[in-house]
Amino acid sequence: MHAYIRIINAYTTQRSLIIRVLTMPEPTGKETTRKVWLSIEETFDLSLKSIRRRPIKAAYNIATVVLGTSFLTFITLASIVLRRYTEATISIEAYQYWLAFISLLLCVISITNSMAITVLERSKEIGIMKCMGALDRHILLLFFTESAMMSLAGGILGFLSGSMIAMVTYGLQLGFDVVSKISPFELLSLLGLSVMVAFAISISATMYPAYKAAKAKPTEAFKVEV
Repeated sequence: MHAYIRIINAYTTQRSLIIRVLTMPEPTGKETTRKVWLSIEETFDLSLKSIRRRPIKAAYNIATVVLGTSFLTFITLASIVLRRYTEATISIEAYQYWLAFISLLLCVISITNSMAITVLERSKEIGIMKCMGALDRHILLLFFTESAMMSLAGGILGFLSGSMIAMVTYGLQLGFDVVSKISPFELLSLLGLSVMVAFAISISATMYPAYKAAKAKPTEAFKVEV
């Protein structure tokens, strides 16, 4: 028979790890095969539950993204104000853009380290999922979805904090009438830039830990002690 196994939910408590599956047998003959699939809704649900189970690590990753994107937002918005709306001699120096690049690079390193630790903590969970039939792409999808959800939150918060700091700073320096000339389209474009940068650094930082988790052998995963 064909056994269609659908991963419904996976969650970890301090003492146990449980995976619930729904099996729908269909008689097809002598052979027996297994097909496993994970819907988009279940992927988001599992990812959200994983983030809720580890609020400190999630907050750390989001805060890291916020710091990087807020500095980038501040520099970009300040450049817009100084280049388009004022004749002031103040300008954004090239080294400030380099500082923004270095801060984003440090974000990638920090998130990679955090996700690598998360992979170790979830070794048994990953091992059980693979024993139940989860494929490498399912593990990758779960990790990338978690990363995307945290990057979205970090990108939005980074835009809000960076733009507010820039508006207050240059409003006090140049006058709030100058800052008020920034168009909604420019702010929306800056929000899109912040979210895209947050997404890029989070996904790039998750690549190696997610690949390592996907390639882990179930028999080895159960031997890991954290």
